[in-house]
Amino acid sequence: MKERVELDLDTFVATEYPKVVAAVGMITGNRQDAADAVQDAIVGFLAKPPAREITNVAAWITVVATNRARDIQRSRGAESRALAKVGVDDESTDADTAAGLVDSLDIDVKRAIETLPLQQKQVCVLHYLLDQSVETIAEGLGVSSGTIKTQLFRARKSLAAQLRKEDHRG
Repeated sequence: MKERVELDLDTFVATEYPKVVAAVGMITGNRQDAADAVQDAIVGFLAKPPAREITNVAAWITVVATNRARDIQRSRGAESRALAKVGVDDESTDADTAAGLVDSLDIDVKRAIETLPLQQKQVCVLHYLLDQSVETIAEGLGVSSGTIKTQLFRARKSLAAQLRKEDHRG
């Protein structure tokens, strides 16, 4: 089992790591926290591999890292609010903008994705930008395939509406 985990992780790092960091950055809106969260997820994967077999390490790490990055953001938000109450200005709590998953991704599309609710953003990035199947995403998020399909439908509908507003050609 340990050899299998290390082999899966070696393959992940060699082929998927940059895409997963970018995906987590896009989902959370913070590329620096994304890199830290992905590394934390890798360490957790090595230290205590999941009890059930993971068929797609990239999807599993993306979900775990997204949750970790959100925890970091919540902690910073709480810290920032506490500092504001005592009158201390903390400039380090400003979130970095995600560098973007794909450099050629249109700026309007990036903005539209950023406005989606978290689960829609997660499934959208995993499915369309990381080419993960509906079943793989469902497994990683611990929900049914129907839930993923519903979230993708809602995300597409929302993105289409937003991008129509952004279309300045009429």
